[in-house]
Parts: sequence; C-alpha cells; structure tokens
Amino acid sequence: MLSCSLKRELEMKLTENRVDTLIDTLNDLICDEQSITREQRENLIKTVATLGGIKERLRLISAEKEARQIAKNEKVKKPREPDLVFPRTGKPWLPEDLDVIHSIIDDIPDDRIDDHILWLSKQQGRTPYAVALKIVGVGRMDDEWAKAWKPAAKSLREDYAKLHPAPSSDISQE
Repeated sequence: MLSCSLKRELEMKLTENRVDTLIDTLNDLICDEQSITREQRENLIKTVATLGGIKERLRLISAEKEARQIAKNEKVKKPREPDLVFPRTGKPWLPEDLDVIHSIIDDIPDDRIDDHILWLSKQQGRTPYAVALKIVGVGRMDDEWAKAWKPAAKSLREDYAKLHPAPSSDISQE
C-alpha cells in the first residue's frame, strides 16, 4: 500500500528534476549498506537504471517539443490570396448573412432548398458548400446533403477562370 505522500508524488507530472530527485534518493539508499539487504540493493540499482532511461526519454521529448515550437515560430505564414469567385471565404459570418439564408430557406420545403444554394452562394460571396453547412447547422438538412455541394466550388472556379483568364506573365518578343 502506498503512503499518501507517495501517491501525491505519483499523481504529479513527471519532470527531469523529479526523476533526478528520485535517483539521488535511491542512490543514497543504495550507498547505505546497513539499511537494506543485497537483494534490495540490486532491485534499487535496476530501478535507478530504469529512471535513468526515463530521464533520457523526458529530455528527448522536451527537446522535440522545443524544436517543433521553434520551427513553428520561424515558419513564415503565407498571406491568404484573395478568392475572386468567393471573396468572403474564410471571413466570419455576420448575423445579416444568416438572416438572408433564413429568409430564403425558412418558407420552402427541404426538397426545394437545392434550387437556392447557388444563388445564396453568389449573394453571400461564399462557396455553395459553406452555405450548405450553414443550412445543416440550423437542422434543415444533413451532412451527406452538404457534401454533395463540395465539388460545386471547383466547378464554379473553373468556369470563372475560363471567362476571366489570368494575364500572361510572358512578354512576347516581336
């Protein structure tokens, strides 16, 4: 049975400093030849070796976390490129946006909502999928229905690219 103080120690987060303290304490016991038997000493030596391995593992985990944090801090965040087809993509929804959606879908049956998604998408400046997810969020349709609208954004972007070709960066030589 564990003592209360030992239970508290085991419930606390294991750190390199705490492992060092445990190793030092066990080493003191190992060196005191009169307090323990040979068998107990051998067990304590194995325990110290195990704690040494745990300490190394904690050190590696700490170093990995530090390296990830440094890499994350050094990573240059690319600015979001404007979406010409859906200019409000990634921007927070405003109450007015939701009011427009509700004004359209609240008075129509579920099987007619599909007829209004593209119009709502254009009005809101958002992808049809984003509009569909908002409709799912109010409980009118399910996730499977919304997923059917995912490819629509790609198709609309392709159509836009055909109608509005990007200016060529090639300078023609005459």
